[in-house]
Amino acid sequence: MARKGWLACAGTAFAASLALGGAAHAQAPVKVGVVEGLSGPPAIVDFGESYLQGIKLALEDYKANGGKTPIELVIYDDEANPQRAVSVVQRLIQNDGVVGVIGTVSSGNVMAFAPLLQRAGVPLIAGPSAATDITAKFIDQKPSYIFRCSMIEKYQIDAIINWAVKNFKKIGLLHSTTGYGNFAAQEATAGLKARGVELAAVEAAAPGVNDLTPQMIKMRDAGVDLILHFHESFELPYRPLPRLDYKPTFAGNWGLSSLKVKDIVGVDAIQGTAMGQALDLSNPKAKAFNTRMTEKYGKEYRWPVVAALGYDAGQIMFKAVDQVGKSDPAKLREAIENIDGIVAVSATPPKPFGANDHECLGQDDIFLGIWKGDTVVPAPK
Repeated sequence: MARKGWLACAGTAFAASLALGGAAHAQAPVKVGVVEGLSGPPAIVDFGESYLQGIKLALEDYKANGGKTPIELVIYDDEANPQRAVSVVQRLIQNDGVVGVIGTVSSGNVMAFAPLLQRAGVPLIAGPSAATDITAKFIDQKPSYIFRCSMIEKYQIDAIINWAVKNFKKIGLLHSTTGYGNFAAQEATAGLKARGVELAAVEAAAPGVNDLTPQMIKMRDAGVDLILHFHESFELPYRPLPRLDYKPTFAGNWGLSSLKVKDIVGVDAIQGTAMGQALDLSNPKAKAFNTRMTEKYGKEYRWPVVAALGYDAGQIMFKAVDQVGKSDPAKLREAIENIDGIVAVSATPPKPFGANDHECLGQDDIFLGIWKGDTVVPAPK
């Protein structure tokens, strides 16, 4: 090849490489951190994997629907450990350069790392953590970077108690001795007291216990017909019942809607069990989502309401990122707060948040669900 021709080709190749380099630079993905409990106690893993499944599907849909800003998820397992959770969030902020974070399961973990994100000015959409005051602790810090898309414990317990006092004569309380179990027990006890109802029996059990026969005997002997169930090993209180000739109704944590719990306990045993919900599977949109998730994840898909809230948290985050178009946490926070037009699968409204409300669900969005056959349906009003 003549030198002139070679130089022309080289110049063309160099120009092309510059163009490609510029394009690659322009399309560098905006990183979104995800922290979930993906190992540890089975209940934690069920929550974490289900929420993550929803987030991943939301990102697939964002890309399929022509999202113009490339988005990359940076996912960490916090192992249901608050120290680990703080460590990975520090890594997301300092090393990974994420624009925002979604997660995690344990409310204690969220409260451990939320102040880091608030100080760093990196928005968080918490979930599926449920402790009542997660966003309330930060809402007066203008601007607050802490949002949530999840069940809220107080709203769930209020729905359960309103139903309980109307339909049952003797109410008992079973809870774990974890921070969550004690918190839920306090909320439930206070709610019943405010309604003039005394508990017929109260039993607690450590998270590692694998036999609740003594607790169920005491419930039976006290004549309890409804047990408020706030122990993270959701299936345990059902196991001794056939031997005790005792069949109370259970109501409690939204974990009782897990398909895995139904499979372990059995369809007959779980009938009538009630829990807080934010997904009505009789709704055509929710039904279509449930079908998609079942086809995509098979037996690994276990928790429709948790996956739906993960999907909606992802929708909110990815739409906000797309509006900003670059890695700018302050502008992303503003976009999340003002996001509108969300077509949610859960009860999340089209405009989830406002300047003084960083919860995607309000009290009226949470209802009581009851196992009927193979499905959780809204309880009769």
